[in-house]
Amino acid sequence: MAMELTAFRLYAPYFGNSIYVWGSMISVVMAALAAGYGLGGWIADRRPVDTVLYSIVLGSGMYQLAILFVMRSVLLKLWQSGDFLGPVLATVIIFAPPMMALAMTSPFVIRLLARTGHVGITVGRVLALSTAGSIAGVLGTSFYLVPKFGTRVTMEILCVASIVVGAAGLMMRRKAAILLALPVTLLFVVPKPSPPAPIIWAGESAYNRILVLEAKGLRWLVLNDGRFSQTTERVGGGSSGFYLDDFALGPVIVPAKNLLVLGMGAGGSIQVSKAVAPEIEVDAVEIDPEVVRVAHEFFGLPQGDPRLRTHIADARPWLAEHEAKNDLVHIDLFQGGPYVPFYLTTVEFFRLVKSRMADSGALIVNVYDKSLNQELLEAMGATMRQVFPSLERLSRADGNHILFAFAEKHELAETVARLKQGAGPAWVQELAQEAAGEMVEFEPHSGAVIFTDDRAPIEEMTRRMLVEKTK
Repeated sequence: MAMELTAFRLYAPYFGNSIYVWGSMISVVMAALAAGYGLGGWIADRRPVDTVLYSIVLGSGMYQLAILFVMRSVLLKLWQSGDFLGPVLATVIIFAPPMMALAMTSPFVIRLLARTGHVGITVGRVLALSTAGSIAGVLGTSFYLVPKFGTRVTMEILCVASIVVGAAGLMMRRKAAILLALPVTLLFVVPKPSPPAPIIWAGESAYNRILVLEAKGLRWLVLNDGRFSQTTERVGGGSSGFYLDDFALGPVIVPAKNLLVLGMGAGGSIQVSKAVAPEIEVDAVEIDPEVVRVAHEFFGLPQGDPRLRTHIADARPWLAEHEAKNDLVHIDLFQGGPYVPFYLTTVEFFRLVKSRMADSGALIVNVYDKSLNQELLEAMGATMRQVFPSLERLSRADGNHILFAFAEKHELAETVARLKQGAGPAWVQELAQEAAGEMVEFEPHSGAVIFTDDRAPIEEMTRRMLVEKTK
């Protein structure tokens, strides 16, 4: 179980962390376990001696050690293979062999202990201990190993554990004991991957693999999937030229005293909003405390500002507990890469959001859809139109679509007039003038899917969009 959880974190920067990656990886793991159980029982009947058992465990550790030297190269070769084939091949190479070897131990242990004649009791005890070990592996990896040490060191710890257990069983042979000390020493020479030049900081949290990159005067926050950026800012402030700039149009369109940000990231939408409305009161909700720390340290998000309150929480539960009304609401929620948590796209969620908006308030949502038929964008628009009486759209060539939803009926002409008036620094005024000619009313197709808590196939739509984009 520890290996399985570590695999998911290891894959995130290369394949993303969607349900498809989970499903692909778990299916190969289950196949490896099934093969291990069958092969372990077959060998145990033919060689029912504990030296064979410990040799199998040691073999698993030795394979894990070898993989530490090559896994980055393997993942770099497979990262463009998609969120099904990529994880499948990676798991077959990196995790299936050692997992299959460890799965062989259960029937082997049962065969050895069953020589006393108490087969039922033996099977029950082995399965109980195995399940308890799985629980310990899940909790220890999720709450301690990965958050504290990171993915690579966690894999090294699992490797050492396998080698030590195998070696302990074979220690009765002095020559073997000397030879078995050798593999562990190799861990000290395993090459540690050096980050590429643009990466100025890298780390892991309970939620994300976090990268901060900088090049050509721009700085990016990347969570999990290295192909997509969660925040892009210009070092020193000003326009970055990316979609987050469009959130600065909120205070231009709607005079706002307060702002609620759901999915703060590195605070890009906050920074551009304050460029227009410096006195605006902000409540920012971000689930990952490490991302908040990175926002302060690397992206200039001010600390100690009484007009900025940061809340470490999941957006929807937090929203349910806080009833304050807001003039502006920002939603830019991605779980690393282009995938959005489904429960933050539904009619029920947007009803909750609207209940926390002032009567004259506006909601700004970023939707990423690069497909030709824009199935995902249409579904998001159709869902929001179930709740909001007016919806307007500003689309970018990069596939980001900024949706402006209004709590009350709102005319496009009013939006255009306010954009033409402009406000804030020169770059925002220029952006507003461009947006005035590009903003349109958004009326989704009548047959578009409407997301609900019961059914929201947004991951399926996102995957189709990504497959189409790569063709």
